[in-house]
Amino acid sequence: MIWRRVLESVAAGGDRPAVIGAAETISYADLARRVEAEAAALTEPTGPRPWRAVVRNEDPGRLLLQVLACWRRGFSAVVLRDSMTAAQVADVVRWLGPAATLDDAARPPQSASLPEAADLGARDEALVICTSGTTGVPKLVALPAESVCLTAEAIARSLTLVADDRVAVNTPLGYMYALMGGCLASLWAGAACRLFRPRDPLTQLQAAMRREGITVVQGPPSLFRLFMGYWTGEPFAGVRVVTTGGEPLGGDLAAGLGRAFPRARRLFLYGMTEAGPRISDLSFEAGGGADACVGTPYEHFEWRVEPVPGSQAGRLLLRGPSMFLGYLRADGGYEGLDEQGFFPTNDLVEVDTQGRLHFRGRLDRIFRSGGRLVNPEAVERVLAAHPDVDDAVVRPEEHPLLGLVPVADVVMRAGTAFDLASLTTTCGSQVEPHAIPRRITPVAPGEVAESGKRRRPSGPATQG
Repeated sequence: MIWRRVLESVAAGGDRPAVIGAAETISYADLARRVEAEAAALTEPTGPRPWRAVVRNEDPGRLLLQVLACWRRGFSAVVLRDSMTAAQVADVVRWLGPAATLDDAARPPQSASLPEAADLGARDEALVICTSGTTGVPKLVALPAESVCLTAEAIARSLTLVADDRVAVNTPLGYMYALMGGCLASLWAGAACRLFRPRDPLTQLQAAMRREGITVVQGPPSLFRLFMGYWTGEPFAGVRVVTTGGEPLGGDLAAGLGRAFPRARRLFLYGMTEAGPRISDLSFEAGGGADACVGTPYEHFEWRVEPVPGSQAGRLLLRGPSMFLGYLRADGGYEGLDEQGFFPTNDLVEVDTQGRLHFRGRLDRIFRSGGRLVNPEAVERVLAAHPDVDDAVVRPEEHPLLGLVPVADVVMRAGTAFDLASLTTTCGSQVEPHAIPRRITPVAPGEVAESGKRRRPSGPATQG
């Protein structure tokens, strides 16, 4: 299902660029050959579906080819984030028990064609990708093939992508924003995706935008705030679409994007990994981002809002063909949908008189830092497990570029000294870099209790 659609783009693309990296350009004519070489590393699948293959590569171009290779052979691509710790990766691989793993070894060209695997059906698992979820431990979201196809097509249509477009992809492909909204939507439309490594300086992106004729730029507000800090003041006249979302926009940033991209259609996006990921978008001119307005969900979603006691906002529930099959359980099954097939999100929304959603926060304490989710409770558990710590509270603090960053207050056990280096090292070994507290402060037990946050249990006799 997916690979057939990619082959249609390959047939129509000819020598036009499909994937552009810093070191090489892969044309549509060469795309299928390169994917074949990657697919040769996959063992012949046996047993019932899904056949899962773990994909983790620091090179975004290779990672994209390997995801396509999985679909070429009928595998479900399990994409793990680069920022995951070694312990997290080992734990996932241990309980997942994948049929294959694609690494960064070189793949020689194939002289013989590979056997065709059974094509992925609409509801066959096709992609497994991480989300922070509500626990802070990366959850694995399983998406069916029709979600991949439907979402890639919907994004390509929303961005009005055409063959002449060049789409900048400068966020990690381990996140759906880049993989679906950048790479796959581009391939669906026969456009070119220009891949940057996330650690590339933004000056390099800005130079490439002028030199290479990049027409579509996407990223969270935190990225664009940093982007604007490097901007020389000369408008990017060739960019025709700019998208952002996932965090509060702010009037200053909205105005700044208007100055930097005066000819661009600017869209504010709303989505989540479980939805494939795009749910809605709305142009700045129509109010997108203002008062956290995210527009109306696309037509392929069925949605409703359940009242939340004591709040004017309600909980958003979603159902439809682009929604996930569920979170992967350790036994290989799925969970996360209710009996009616709805996904009860933790997002709180209000619906205005035009039927548009306004984001009003979350039912849990999760927040975004630089576009990435941070779960305070997960970081608190790591800190509280340190032998010298009796209690810990993690909270967001405003940051001029990242929007919010995590900071922590800790209560040290009696007779122990505060050791910042030890606490930071502990966090660094168990949580992703963006979730490590930017500041850790020792406080008295009463100060933690007075903060209003739920205390973490420090022993069997302690009540939460």
